[in-house]
Amino acid sequence: KGEKKEKKKGGISSLFRMGSKKKQDDKDSDSKTKDDKKDQNAALGYVPGITLDRAGDDKEEDNRTDPKEREKKIRALRKEVEGLREQVKFQKESFSKLSKDQVPVSTRSKVKHSLLLDEVAACYKFSIESEMPIDLVALQSRLTITLLDPGTSVPSISPPDPSNDNVLLATLRIMGTNNRVQVTLMALEGHYGTLNAFVVTRVAPKVCHLVECSIKPLSLHRTVPFDTAKLEKAPLSLLKMTGAFTLGQMHAWVGACFPGVPTKLPEGDSIRYMFESTYVGTLVSAEYTKGEAVFKGQNLSVLALIKDVIAKEASTAKAKLDVKTPNIDEGSVLHMLQLLHPKLEKLLKLVDSAKYLDALNEVIAQEGSASFLTPEMRTMVEKSDEIKAEHKGSEKHITFMQHVLENLFVDRFKFKGVNVKHRMGEVKALVDKYSWEGLCSLFAVS
Repeated sequence: KGEKKEKKKGGISSLFRMGSKKKQDDKDSDSKTKDDKKDQNAALGYVPGITLDRAGDDKEEDNRTDPKEREKKIRALRKEVEGLREQVKFQKESFSKLSKDQVPVSTRSKVKHSLLLDEVAACYKFSIESEMPIDLVALQSRLTITLLDPGTSVPSISPPDPSNDNVLLATLRIMGTNNRVQVTLMALEGHYGTLNAFVVTRVAPKVCHLVECSIKPLSLHRTVPFDTAKLEKAPLSLLKMTGAFTLGQMHAWVGACFPGVPTKLPEGDSIRYMFESTYVGTLVSAEYTKGEAVFKGQNLSVLALIKDVIAKEASTAKAKLDVKTPNIDEGSVLHMLQLLHPKLEKLLKLVDSAKYLDALNEVIAQEGSASFLTPEMRTMVEKSDEIKAEHKGSEKHITFMQHVLENLFVDRFKFKGVNVKHRMGEVKALVDKYSWEGLCSLFAVS
């Protein structure tokens, strides 16, 4: 019995050993098969990895290896390259027509500029700054712009040539190695356009930078807080416009007249602004809504400019605009002349004093004393340096004042329906032999 148990136990153990051996043999067989496949793939040049090709895309593989398809793609690429060559050729021909004597160059130097209104002196400070030293600056404009002070530059001003849109043409030579230049300009109100500055820097090859600045028709005005009481202190003339225009359109047209008007339309159904002339101190207000605009001003020339500019802008926009007959206060003309009179009188006296200074100094040098001179003349001699400094730009200011009077003279009678442009010479003759009575008589005011 004990022997039977031992035999049964030995039979079960042998069966386990046989099963384990079979499993091991199967593992060894699978491992050997895998090794054989790796060796076979290596012999064929295959590398095991991940592929994005779907199984069964034999047609695409055939297309990639088909000589006809490959030739078709090559012809398409050649056609594309030929098209690009034609574009390059066209661009080269276009550039050669623009400039036959120059070649295109690139520069890393940058030029910054600013055109700021000096509210105290009623003129503009035009500044140009470059990363590289500036060699020269050429100023050009079709507008009547006066160069009051060239700063540290040496100016060379050419005669006006209106036929070629060169009313202002000046070259500023920069001495030393300056990267910044600032000049003082005065723009005559009534005309609008662009001031161009051609900046040449000291780099090789020579490169010219173009700087453009927009000049508004009423460029010497600034925005001030709306004050009805202050506006009504002087005689007012009124200009009213109606039509099929939107609030945004009228806002853009007002911005075309005055500097400082934001391009973004303010909130609300109505907008109002007040502007002050930095030259004579007159005020003008603008109040407008959809389809209606009212302008009140102490200067007839300002209202005339607003009327002309807005009418032109409306015509360009093809918007219907009806300009009502202006309500003119005759007292506004006299008020304007009273503001201009002391300025013009001071300038003319300054010119006369400068003429007498050289003669007085010569007489004093011969006599050895100034005791024989009148107190007024002695004061003039003592302040000779101050008078000469003020006289430096007085001639330009007188010419500017003459233009202001000419515009006022034309506008004063234009609102009455009378053309007096043929009498412009009378204004110049009045300035040459100035008197307050003659000024009032010319403008037909009392």
